[in-house]
Amino acid sequence: MVTGGSANDPNLGNILPASPSMHMVHNMLSHVLDNPKEKIHISFRARINSPIYKLEVEFDPVSHDPIWQFFQAGDSAANSLWKYHSTDTLLVYNKLLTSIGEEVQRVHLSAQMDKAQAQAQVQSQSQVQNQAAGAADAGLVFYYAPTSKEELDKTTPMPAFSNPTALAERSTVLNGDLAFIQITTLLQSLQLAKMTGRLQIDSKEGAAEVFFLEGKPVHCSVPNSSGNEGVFELMAWQEGKFFFQPQVVTKKRTLTEALDNLVIQGVQLLDKLNYLKNIGYREDSVLTRVEQDQERNPNDLEDLLSIGDSDCVAAQRKIYSSVDGHTESNKLFKSLGFSRSQWVPAVNYMIRAKLITIGGGGKTTGELNKLSLKPKVVDNAAIQSVMMTLRRPDTGMFNYAAFLYFLEQEYFRGHRSGTPLSVIIFDMRIKSGVKEIIREPMPAQALNEAVFRISNTKRQSDLLAHYEGFDYALICPNTKGEGAKVLARRILKAMAKSPLTSTISIKNLDMRFGIACIPEDFLELGLLLSAAEAARNKAAESENDQETVLYRDIW
Repeated sequence: MVTGGSANDPNLGNILPASPSMHMVHNMLSHVLDNPKEKIHISFRARINSPIYKLEVEFDPVSHDPIWQFFQAGDSAANSLWKYHSTDTLLVYNKLLTSIGEEVQRVHLSAQMDKAQAQAQVQSQSQVQNQAAGAADAGLVFYYAPTSKEELDKTTPMPAFSNPTALAERSTVLNGDLAFIQITTLLQSLQLAKMTGRLQIDSKEGAAEVFFLEGKPVHCSVPNSSGNEGVFELMAWQEGKFFFQPQVVTKKRTLTEALDNLVIQGVQLLDKLNYLKNIGYREDSVLTRVEQDQERNPNDLEDLLSIGDSDCVAAQRKIYSSVDGHTESNKLFKSLGFSRSQWVPAVNYMIRAKLITIGGGGKTTGELNKLSLKPKVVDNAAIQSVMMTLRRPDTGMFNYAAFLYFLEQEYFRGHRSGTPLSVIIFDMRIKSGVKEIIREPMPAQALNEAVFRISNTKRQSDLLAHYEGFDYALICPNTKGEGAKVLARRILKAMAKSPLTSTISIKNLDMRFGIACIPEDFLELGLLLSAAEAARNKAAESENDQETVLYRDIW
């Protein structure tokens, strides 16, 4: 919780000069899901001289959902504006913008870090370190300037703002995602363009940096190594965000070979490493010697260990003599002082020559197979970007085409499993005019607040969407008609708790719900929608303010 609200309050951390972007909100969610014991927050001013706001998220171990809280700093204490349980970053983002009086605009799940932003924020190394320390609680660092391997092992996202500021006037020369370009192609592109600057890459593996001087790479640093070995390790990265900052230089010179040579060596090394991974090798695997037949001549073993270049042969001899069937391979290589470029080709050859094998330290074959599996990185940003194409950014609801697609999928699923499926079609209008007979569409700010309340009320499995022109719909899987009616009543109750905006009173809000169910009403999907529409129309025509109508109750 926030205990103070002044600009000097250490609980606020660094105060951003503009409201956060959709990408930043999504990064907060991703971080807290990966680190459920941590609490993440950002503080910002929406505009010059505006109040200081704070957005905070933490994981709820009871509901297993993230809890978002939004505060406005005051003179003595921070005022909580709202609290929300959700994994839907678009709804959180729209609610945030509405709360600070900004218009909800079309948003894209992409972050752009610009040169002007970096230059404005980084004036000296000491200033950078102070900013990084102050922003630690928020999980944000304005400029990436690691001073140790421990700091380098952290992924430090650059900030992105949702509205234009003096710090966001120009974009970086190059930024993107490693999912769409190979790291070797990226490095060679910078070389061909004869760029001078710093390439930063943030991924699940950590954070890396490569400095270029007129197209020539001069320094590379990754979490576990640097120099040539750093490039070799970097070439194994297949996922992550990158951006290039021109004219950022360093005095370090750790790369001793030309980029073309490093790429060739790195590709060969990566092929050997992939072979080891495919046969079950992991960093904590235990290597064991293959039991030799008594007929094997010791000279044959010596000949096998002598194959390869001089560096590889020396490594093979040391590794083979050190393998004991108990020590984990990463500890073994560390004790021998071997880098990746030394042990990978040596181990690769000795396994192919049947001199050593990947042992289990007494574990069964089934246990070894389980241990050899490395969890695949699930790209949450990619998932969110797909979902964004199916939703209306201004409301956070799925569009009509997406509604039809998901409805069909639930229809097929219910048909196979024999479970019911209900659809609620409803409208939300504002009554005005003489005797309040005019029903107008809901204003944008009120609509966003309504979506927020409905999303808090419905189940996680229910899907909220736009329906044709100005109507709305809910897909309720595994729900009978009476159950859908209970949900509609809960939504009405949530809407009646307080006015949606300061200009719209509760009595001016008018909502009408029509409900139809498969298999209670029909078995065909098209008739299901027609029945729900008919029930909604019946509710709208009702003279006794019947707000919710089941199709089967019409007749």
